[in-house]
Amino acid sequence: MLIGEDMLLMALDVESGRMLPGLDQVNSATFLAACLVAELAVQKQIGWTPQGVHVVDELPNFHPLIDTALKAIKSHGVQPTAEMIKLTRRATKPIVEQHFESLVARGLLHEPSLRRFWLFGPRRYPVRSMRARSEALGHLREAAIGERTSMRSVALLMLANSIGVSQKLLEEAEGNEATARASSLSDEVRADLAAATDWDENASAIAMLVSISEQLPQLLR
Repeated sequence: MLIGEDMLLMALDVESGRMLPGLDQVNSATFLAACLVAELAVQKQIGWTPQGVHVVDELPNFHPLIDTALKAIKSHGVQPTAEMIKLTRRATKPIVEQHFESLVARGLLHEPSLRRFWLFGPRRYPVRSMRARSEALGHLREAAIGERTSMRSVALLMLANSIGVSQKLLEEAEGNEATARASSLSDEVRADLAAATDWDENASAIAMLVSISEQLPQLLR
């Protein structure tokens, strides 16, 4: 399951298939492109240094969307995080539709109605697999309260917190803890930047995730 797919499952109203109030940004090409860049960081195929984002592992990826993103990033050399997200958004167009089609094909969302977009608004995708949605929420909750500390959990935490998903989907105490944990991690990374001279894979990946979360609000304006 891609991080962006987890986010979509959580952000959809189960019955109507619409995005839940305040979560429309999840259903955007920019946000889902940022999730793909985060996937590459989690898999340690790209990393962040003070000079910019660079490719660490050039091997093809198992997932076509992630592989397309990797090729786009590789072809443009070292770039700032915001530019990498923009490159990925352009290279994976139509990224939103591809995420929904993948979830439908695997039986996690219902097929959308055939009503035309321009007459009746965006297509709706009611949730078919409550188990998959519950698991996605569970992953976010575990990341928020620190039960999981894997790189993917850090990515989920930082991405969700950057656009307020944690506060809207979790209990108030859990949402507050998620915000505090994300803020603390950002502060730690920033504090280490000035003295950092040797970037190992883990430090580079975490710095990448922090950078994505800091750039997203501006890119989504």
